[in-house]
Amino acid sequence: MKLKVIHILDVFPSKSETFVINLILESIEKGYSAQILANRILNSKDSSQESLLLESGLYKNAETFNPNIPQNKLKRILLAIKVLLYNIRYMPVFFKTLNTKRYGLKAKTLKMWFQASIFLKYREADIFHAHFGKNGKLLSEMKDIGAIKGDIITSFYGYDTFSTDNDRTYFKNYYRSTFVTSNNIVTSSSYLFNNLICLGVPEHKVLINPVGVNIDLFRYRNRVYSNRLHIITIGRLIRLKGQHLGIDVIKILKDRGYNVQYTIMGDGDEYHALIDKIEKLELKEEITILKGGSQEKVLEELYKNHLFLMTSVKDDLGREEGQGLVVAEAQSTGIPIVCFNSGGVPETVLKNKTGFVIEEGNINEMANAVEKFILTPDLIVSMGKDARCFVEENFNNKIQSQNILRLYK
Repeated sequence: MKLKVIHILDVFPSKSETFVINLILESIEKGYSAQILANRILNSKDSSQESLLLESGLYKNAETFNPNIPQNKLKRILLAIKVLLYNIRYMPVFFKTLNTKRYGLKAKTLKMWFQASIFLKYREADIFHAHFGKNGKLLSEMKDIGAIKGDIITSFYGYDTFSTDNDRTYFKNYYRSTFVTSNNIVTSSSYLFNNLICLGVPEHKVLINPVGVNIDLFRYRNRVYSNRLHIITIGRLIRLKGQHLGIDVIKILKDRGYNVQYTIMGDGDEYHALIDKIEKLELKEEITILKGGSQEKVLEELYKNHLFLMTSVKDDLGREEGQGLVVAEAQSTGIPIVCFNSGGVPETVLKNKTGFVIEEGNINEMANAVEKFILTPDLIVSMGKDARCFVEENFNNKIQSQNILRLYK
């Protein structure tokens, strides 16, 4: 009999969380039964993997764990009674959701009552895998009231591990039940592991397992350099991703007389600020911003370029990049990396072998590193080949997925 695994997501589908879908598809291939429960379900066209989601049936069968609740209080109560009558044998579960001291507003508004009705449908599932910490918190609540019975795995990917001196006590309390209830906790870098240690995670429960790359999709391709170095950065257009610093690097290289072309690919709040900066520095001929697209579009752009610039830095809140999956994806295609020493990114690069790791925020040193590829173009090929081997050995999606599937057993 197939083991049934329920994956708990915030938003499904999501362009930036292709690694979750890759894991789920790998588990199905290995004989597991998989179901997605999400806080919000978007149009399939919002995914960069639309064809995979439709062909596999994952999108068709996905369900939200936050059903529409009537705003009218009387209608909400009547619907709650109807739900209870339909699940009368689980009456104790529903009454536990009314514990306002424990569950606060979710209890008062009956939100947890209706959430429990969804999870009860999957009560007998073998494994519940929460992707991101807040979904692990939700599962700990569902386990607490008896709505689910199976083992819980919680994966932390980045922002969900972040805390400051001012709010660390709050997050320690917030995640306490998650750490207790989860049978296993997974995170993708030593940097994130250290963040979790600060929040009180039991070390013996943690598996550090980098998010992997589909190396069959992100295939190696040899680059040929002529007279212009093509450089690319891919990521959401937010301050943490540091594209504004990439623009500064291109300005330095242009002032040194080098012929470079820089492509920034992504969507986000910084778009207009980046456009303004490009115009102000008179770099419209050297820099192009492309809106994010499908994985096929990402691949197409990667293959056009010689070098990947990973510009992520600590943002104003103190958050840093958790791992930087795109760095591994780029290396898989044979592109060397120049990155800042920020967060978990350096763990994704073999220093001085597959790329150069630069002091965080030091744009002059980053420009110097890029300059090496212009002056010694053979580095593009030699480092690119080493990059592919590095990813095959350390970030192969099938191997990384197997590490998770072993936890399912």
